[in-house]
Amino acid sequence: MIWRSILSLVLGLACGIAAAIFLVFGPVEIGGIRNGPWQTNANIGAPDAGPILRAVVARRGLLALNRSETVYFTAWEDSQGRPLSDDCRYAVAGQDMPTRWWSLTLYAEDNFLPRNGDNAFALTRTDLGAEEWGFIAAPTRFGPAHWLSTRNAGAFSITLRLYHPEDVVRSAPESLDLPTIQLLDCGADT
Repeated sequence: MIWRSILSLVLGLACGIAAAIFLVFGPVEIGGIRNGPWQTNANIGAPDAGPILRAVVARRGLLALNRSETVYFTAWEDSQGRPLSDDCRYAVAGQDMPTRWWSLTLYAEDNFLPRNGDNAFALTRTDLGAEEWGFIAAPTRFGPAHWLSTRNAGAFSITLRLYHPEDVVRSAPESLDLPTIQLLDCGADT
């Protein structure tokens, strides 16, 4: 009888530790609401965020501001649902969004900025303008267009931050007209 109790305790601890390790160090998934290739979670930056979401946010390094100050969207795939890859070239296009200011940052597979020395990992409303805009995400610069470098980024992601968003961003994020991410080409063509 005591062996059953000990075995149950050991198995419970092992399962709990394995689950915690997977949730914190496994694939980053913020879950929640999808809008095209973008995902957000209404509880990121909210005071009532649960411990699992807080662990994922801490592991990802978002340093999430309060939801009234910033709403975060992340894309791990293009608009057709294909995973983003540093071996490909993408056209990202959008228009002004219902927020005071916004930024787009490219993160490497390890959730850090790509280690490539290109210094091309973020663009903002100031860089791209308030009307319709676009840029290329690729391992090498392609013409005069704005550019985010994917070199050495692996299966990268792009994070969109909406600073001082209007109420519709928080109440209906799935209805926003967010940027599209279109695959141009991959491999030797990039």
